[in-house]
Amino acid sequence: MNRADFLAKVSVFSHMKKEDLERIAKQTRYHEFQEGDVIISEGERDNRLFIVVSGQVEAVKGLGEKNERHLGAFGPNGYFGEMALIDDLARSASVIARRPTRILSLERWDLRKEIEKSPVMAMELLQMLSRRVRATEEIMIDMLGVLLPICANCKKIRGDDGSWTPIEQYISEHSEAEFSHGICPECAKRLYPEFTEHL
Repeated sequence: MNRADFLAKVSVFSHMKKEDLERIAKQTRYHEFQEGDVIISEGERDNRLFIVVSGQVEAVKGLGEKNERHLGAFGPNGYFGEMALIDDLARSASVIARRPTRILSLERWDLRKEIEKSPVMAMELLQMLSRRVRATEEIMIDMLGVLLPICANCKKIRGDDGSWTPIEQYISEHSEAEFSHGICPECAKRLYPEFTEHL
């Protein structure tokens, strides 16, 4: 496989000059994964961009946890891991191989310098990020529903089976959100006026 020719077929690199593709191809590393292998783990920090040569991978939020969420799959010529190059933060999801998969990775790739040389790359990345945000929104709607029937008094939410569940419990069971409790200033004044009269 000629790596430069392969990169030319990947959308984020497709507008690059041949000499730039050849330069980047020399920086890539080749990896093979078996079905079920974890390629990147949620919460870890690294700065690699991954390009799928063959096979299929899937991004999963909360891998192995009660509220595990499947965010999307990537096949040949797809790429993932670009968020860590943009914001330099920990991985927001795990990515696992769904079948035997071959991948190229770019380590410590200076994305910003490449964007300066090829501004079209910035547009491609923005479009990809927009598609992923939209997909995340759809997942949230599927998890929580577009319209939640909520009691006007106690704020419990009515589920599909007709049962009523406290809002904190409902959201915890249908998303990855966790709650901590406190008292807002208005409630504190109403419930504990003797302690809040000077607030």
